[in-house]
Amino acid sequence: MPSSPAEARDAFARPATPGDRPARKFGLRGGRSATGSLQAAGNRRSSGGSPPPRGSALRAADLGVAGALLLLTLPLSLLVALALRLEAPGPVLRREPRIGRAGRRFDLLTFRSTTEGPFRRPVPSRVGRLIRPARIDQLPVLLNLLRGDMTLVGPAPAPVPAAWEVPPAAAPRPGISGWVNAN
Repeated sequence: MPSSPAEARDAFARPATPGDRPARKFGLRGGRSATGSLQAAGNRRSSGGSPPPRGSALRAADLGVAGALLLLTLPLSLLVALALRLEAPGPVLRREPRIGRAGRRFDLLTFRSTTEGPFRRPVPSRVGRLIRPARIDQLPVLLNLLRGDMTLVGPAPAPVPAAWEVPPAAAPRPGISGWVNAN
């Protein structure tokens, strides 16, 4: 057994001799290959190639969940869009500029649930009073999920003015739900 980290490092650096014990000596489950190099169990190459990276599996899950939820909520979304269009002229979707991963700007989509009130302050509309408590106004966020602007679980996207405090390289991709809610 090596008595110091330096000896353990040197044991892996020197070439194998016939008297060496297999790699299990250091807690590895692999062994030496035919060429004498160490192999850990599970790192042997197969003809099927390597598994997909973790990021693509998460992206596939995001696409599957967003697609299924959009199909399930399509009739409700169409009814809300029609009600908003009949209530007042203007766009049905509200676009809020946000900052995403690596400082990239995107528009967060939501149903318009407010109108302009006295003193140019936003006031909930009649339809907005119905859709806000059930969070139906947030259904178009699933379109952001499909476009890749957001993920299912992650920090809330920062508004553009407040985002300049976060270094773009350190900011992860924003999500619909936070880690606290998911765990």
